[in-house]
Amino acid sequence: MDISTSRSISACSTRSRGGSRATLPSNDLTSKKEVAALLSKAGIHPSKRLGQNFLVNGAVLDTIIGEVSSAHPRVIVEIGAGLGTVTCKLARIANRVIAVELDRRLVGILRQTVGQEGNVEIRQQDFLSFSLVEELAGDKAFVVGNIPYRITAPILKHLVQQREHISSALLLTQNEVATKIAHSPGKDGTSLGVLVQAYADVKLLRSVPRGSFFPVPEVDSTLWAISFLDSPRFMTNAEDFFAIVRAVYGVRRKMIRGALRDLFPNENIEELLRSVDIDPTLRGEVLGFAQLDAIARSLTDFGQDRL
Repeated sequence: MDISTSRSISACSTRSRGGSRATLPSNDLTSKKEVAALLSKAGIHPSKRLGQNFLVNGAVLDTIIGEVSSAHPRVIVEIGAGLGTVTCKLARIANRVIAVELDRRLVGILRQTVGQEGNVEIRQQDFLSFSLVEELAGDKAFVVGNIPYRITAPILKHLVQQREHISSALLLTQNEVATKIAHSPGKDGTSLGVLVQAYADVKLLRSVPRGSFFPVPEVDSTLWAISFLDSPRFMTNAEDFFAIVRAVYGVRRKMIRGALRDLFPNENIEELLRSVDIDPTLRGEVLGFAQLDAIARSLTDFGQDRL
């Protein structure tokens, strides 16, 4: 079905642009019944590959809008705008909302649900190719997104890479991912969590049960926030710091001296570790930011000494 030829569907008001009642009379895109009807009428079967699970929990939506509103953002970028359920309410908060959606079928619906909002710009695009520096012209954006599990890591890395143009981010992800990202470096930490926390504060806000989405996913989710720091949590250069992080978390159960053998000569490892008050027999997963940074400085100094 060509969605563009159907009658107007407005998620942001109770009537369509021409004044006649919209296709969805209550315009309630947090209703599973209405979302299912809208998708069916448009001939859209949600894609598992694209992680298309639409939020249908009004309380969670209110939490999202409350969190974003309290930040008073001028510009909001939404990752995976979907049907416009969140987009519509974001339009009431910011001067400018950029709704990024990859699926052209959903873009057709977006043009009807939020296309009448003068401050909403719809981009049919993969967010991983979306450049904030080109779009914002000096502004910093507040990023909002319901992130599919399979691309969570690439999206988080993309956000970190563009952190100078982002004030904060509010994300819905699989619960396990959010929990691991929020852990400090250590036993339950991950290299991705260290990457994010090296540049930002992370806060878990609320759990979101799987029944809050349509179709219902196989796992529960968590709503969490990222607030980027003015400066990173490490002092050395990023290349050496993350080389240490990758080495340590790549072989989690090894002693530190074993994990670092690809970076330092065997005869230097224990001496370097003891010089920064780190026991070479510890497992790398117990190290905090200060210790990781100290080892990274040793790596930097070692490299300079070899020049």
